[in-house]
Amino acid sequence: MKSIDHPYFGHLEVPSADETEVIWEGTASLGSNEAEVRLWADPNSGLDADELNTFATRLAHLPALDTAARAAIREYLRQDRYFIDHHADELDDTEVIKRLTRDANGEAISVDAFTAAMHPIQIGLWHLIGEAKARIVVDYTIDAATSDELLAVKMAGDGTVASVDWES
Repeated sequence: MKSIDHPYFGHLEVPSADETEVIWEGTASLGSNEAEVRLWADPNSGLDADELNTFATRLAHLPALDTAARAAIREYLRQDRYFIDHHADELDDTEVIKRLTRDANGEAISVDAFTAAMHPIQIGLWHLIGEAKARIVVDYTIDAATSDELLAVKMAGDGTVASVDWES
């Protein structure tokens, strides 16, 4: 199907160009944070109502998606603290790093505290593109105003985490 009317996303059409592009944009709130949401589609694919329903369900249950993503971030940072150390060194004059450093009371910033301070800024929904294991990508940052460094949590449609990747 080249177009569809969906209860959550409204009227959608497959892009006519030869490249994957955004066919819907919105926002999602998670606590006091708001993230941009973009639905991407491949011009060579149709639109699948079940896939769109899955995305709508994940957005409706964003706290559960966030919990799974934060657990994966926590594990990623426990295995390699460089993302934390990099931000502690490079952003030591930002309020969030000052607070985390103060709360650490002379110790290294804890993985749990750093993970809790991160917030999602963008959610990409990849409709029928690439591997099924990475259809939802949630980008987390520690301070979007001063850093373009992200931890991108890539998830399957069911919310299972496929990977955490450091991106900028």
